[in-house]
Amino acid sequence: MTRTKTLKTWAEEEFEAPVPSYQTLIRYAKNGMISPQPFKAGRCWRVDTNARFIGMNTKPTIKHNDDPRLLRILEDGSSA
Repeated sequence: MTRTKTLKTWAEEEFEAPVPSYQTLIRYAKNGMISPQPFKAGRCWRVDTNARFIGMNTKPTIKHNDDPRLLRILEDGSSA
């Protein structure tokens, strides 16, 4: 059993029809929308067999004048 698959083979198993185009899959890979992150081996994109599509992962914008309590929550998730 292999530990990695090609991006296209993985997508056929991960998504129902219609499967996203190859260019869309590459965009997902480059933007961190697949976990664990795919990697390029030679000319081919490879993905772990247990990888999952997670979608957009947005991070909050932290400003220098934010409330210290907000900064504490954003850094470690606790308010106290």
